[in-house]
Amino acid sequence: MSYYIFEFLDYFTINCTLLECDSASTCFLSISKVVACPAAAAAALDAAAAASLQQQPKVAAASLQQQLLQQFLQLQIKPIKVYNSLKEDRLQLFKEQKDKTGVYCLVNSINGHTYIGSSVNIERRMKSYLNNSFLKSKQNSNMPITLALSKYGQEHFAVLIVEYVDIENLTLRETYYIASLLPYYNVLKQGYSSLGYKHTEDTKNLLSELAKNRVHSDKTKALISRALVGDNNPFYNKNHSVESKLRMIEANSAYPVYIYNSFRELLVIFPSVKTLAKLINSNHSTIVSFIKNGTLFRGEWYLSNLPFNLTDTPLISKWSSAGFENLLESNNIILEMNNNSKIKKAVFVYNSNKEFIRKFEGVTQAGKELNINHCVIKKYALRNALFKGYIFSYDRLRD
Repeated sequence: MSYYIFEFLDYFTINCTLLECDSASTCFLSISKVVACPAAAAAALDAAAAASLQQQPKVAAASLQQQLLQQFLQLQIKPIKVYNSLKEDRLQLFKEQKDKTGVYCLVNSINGHTYIGSSVNIERRMKSYLNNSFLKSKQNSNMPITLALSKYGQEHFAVLIVEYVDIENLTLRETYYIASLLPYYNVLKQGYSSLGYKHTEDTKNLLSELAKNRVHSDKTKALISRALVGDNNPFYNKNHSVESKLRMIEANSAYPVYIYNSFRELLVIFPSVKTLAKLINSNHSTIVSFIKNGTLFRGEWYLSNLPFNLTDTPLISKWSSAGFENLLESNNIILEMNNNSKIKKAVFVYNSNKEFIRKFEGVTQAGKELNINHCVIKKYALRNALFKGYIFSYDRLRD
């Protein structure tokens, strides 16, 4: 069986440069001669692509190819094993991947679209992919990868074993590869973030920038991508009420929480909603609500499951699960949050020239001291509007 060079030259298009295949062998990419250096690899791919694309619509792939090749090499990924066909190589795959835990990739050898997944038992997962009843079940039938397997056939999907990982780090490694490589079947417009928002091009760009970012650790990158990538969150391809979403986040709260002050300066990154809730005597649903709404928590802090800017560096960047509480208390963050527990919605007051005057703990306090009805203050604070020489706002005004 012959395969065309992929229309979208991504992850696997450059796979053979790192597999160190025998030069006489032919992998599913139909590139029989393997070359070592990136420039030569790109040239070989250009030649192969030019030949096969005569039989397909032409695509401007050269620049994308170079970009993805560089990205792949930077990650220093050397796959453990490649199976040209999930269906045809199934017996060998089952034997070699029995009881193995790790990260794998599926590649559609017809159009080049890819999928990153992980499993505590790779053999069992591949058997599921070969089971048409599994693919058509109500629970799985709307997933992009299962739809693709049903449409194109399992014989047209190659399997790449990327990495064996212990169970504890399995999801982190999976999402690291997703954030770094942006596989088509993982990152789709119909995917959802941890709070139910649809993917946009901005989301994809954020994931792409995240992969190249040097400020955040790989673990932090993986946690961020978990908040962005569809099938790693509990709401993917499902319709849920706000209440049920909050309950599921409570049960699956392994998302980072970025703590910004009212000046939008990043203070610290908490490892999870659960950790933050415990330290500040709050609850999951309250924290998730503030993350979703983007409003100030207890009058001074923004909570987010994504950084406002990828270049943001926390003022407190080193912590361990054992010493986290003491470290934060020494910097007064937890203490301040607990002291502000009674503040529900602070009010920032400015003069007509937008010069800051004072922050009040709420509209009632502001109304008493300024002798203005608190309902009026509430109305104008919602619009950051001017009333009797004062500008009221629920946030600090930005330049």
